[in-house]
Amino acid sequence: LTVLDASYNNISGHLPPSLCNINDLEFVDLSNNKLTGEVPACLFTECGLLEFLRLSNNNLGGPILGGVNNKYLSNSGGTIYLDNNYFEGPLPNNLSGEVSIMDFHDNKLSGELDVSFWNIPLLQFLSVASNGLTGQIYPTICKLTGLDYLDISNNDFEGSIPNCSSTLMLNFLNMSSNTLSGFPSYFFNSSNVEVLDIRYNRFMGSLDWIQHLYQIKMLLLGGNMFEGHISAELCHLQYLNIIDLSHNRLSGSLPPCIGAIPFGYHTDDDDFLSKNIYDVPFDVGLSNMHSWFPYDANLVLPGFTFSTKGNIYTYSRGFYNLMSGIDLSANMLSGEIPWEIGNLSHVKSLNLSHNFFTGQIPATFANMSALESLDLSHNELSGSIPRQLTQMSSLEVFSVAYNNLSGCIPNSGQFSSFNMESYLGNTDLQNSSKGSQCSPVLGPMEVEDVGEASDDPVLYIICAASFVLAFWATVAFLFCLPFGQRVMLQL
Repeated sequence: LTVLDASYNNISGHLPPSLCNINDLEFVDLSNNKLTGEVPACLFTECGLLEFLRLSNNNLGGPILGGVNNKYLSNSGGTIYLDNNYFEGPLPNNLSGEVSIMDFHDNKLSGELDVSFWNIPLLQFLSVASNGLTGQIYPTICKLTGLDYLDISNNDFEGSIPNCSSTLMLNFLNMSSNTLSGFPSYFFNSSNVEVLDIRYNRFMGSLDWIQHLYQIKMLLLGGNMFEGHISAELCHLQYLNIIDLSHNRLSGSLPPCIGAIPFGYHTDDDDFLSKNIYDVPFDVGLSNMHSWFPYDANLVLPGFTFSTKGNIYTYSRGFYNLMSGIDLSANMLSGEIPWEIGNLSHVKSLNLSHNFFTGQIPATFANMSALESLDLSHNELSGSIPRQLTQMSSLEVFSVAYNNLSGCIPNSGQFSSFNMESYLGNTDLQNSSKGSQCSPVLGPMEVEDVGEASDDPVLYIICAASFVLAFWATVAFLFCLPFGQRVMLQL
């Protein structure tokens, strides 16, 4: 037996150690079942031909990798997925072997990430995300020079990150949701990284270093303490699809050249996000099966989160090249919104809320034909809502609440579907009605009562004019027409 695939079933019980007796086993996928208990250590240490082992999404527990501290992983060029289980305890301090992929995310691991005595020169992918790991990131991690992908997000790591910029040629780095600090650019080689997610940490300082991320596609820096201006050097990042600088302390105006970044335009099939790094085991030893084996390895690459349409969504790997968005919310940005942003015809989400932007809403936003979510709320924008925005047929979520806008609210196109919450806090903004007349926007606690007189001055003018016309029509009727004169004589 060479290939054993029993994934996506309802198999329960423990894994039998007799699996290790199948000497020619190269590929094992028992993921997405109901397996429990511990994994026999021999699957990691005695199966010399086993290249692919996937036990993801079960109820397996016990020590990770069988619990042996001094462990030689015999999996030749191996790929090991143990994610989404209940493995607990620390990672082994002594690991060696020719393993290329180790995915341990979403377990119950604890202790520190100490790779001081690891000897895994072929390791390309390491994920320990969403565990309970603690402590600092030791400089010894710099010796994992073959890493393409490192995910240590959603743990309790703290302290300053080490300087690995001369050795770590990472394409993907996720360090989000920890309490890390220091200078992010010191940790990796800036010229290689395509995905960088360091959200929700304690990083601070300016953003001058991001101009050197020449290959970056996803730049997620929200929820830190970065400060200073957004430099025009940002516009040199011509491969950007998604940028999140929200919830920082950035100030100043937006450089107009942002409108020249071709968000969502590049789809290079040769880049890291497009290629299937999970084909490594097949390329090494199962090339004879690669053409016929029906296994979609893309399914196991973790997705990413991005806030849009007022919610946080998780996107799968397939959206790395399809989703494009800009989130600069909750900063101290000021000045007018550059009209050049309207040139970003591929952007699907734009969030500039909770800043100090002034001036008018650029009418050029109408050119953003792919835009699905536009949030300009909580700024100091003035003027009217451009009628041209009604041409945005893809727009699903829109908010200009709590600005200083005036004039009529557009009521055609997608704007006919937006409720009044999109416009709250603009005292001079009015509902559209027949002709060119508007009625005031209701406040959050006001209810329109058709039985009470309105305070609309236009209505007063109409009523007064009607009264005057009726009065003089009556006078003309009584004194000018013969029938009216007879009525007056009878009275």
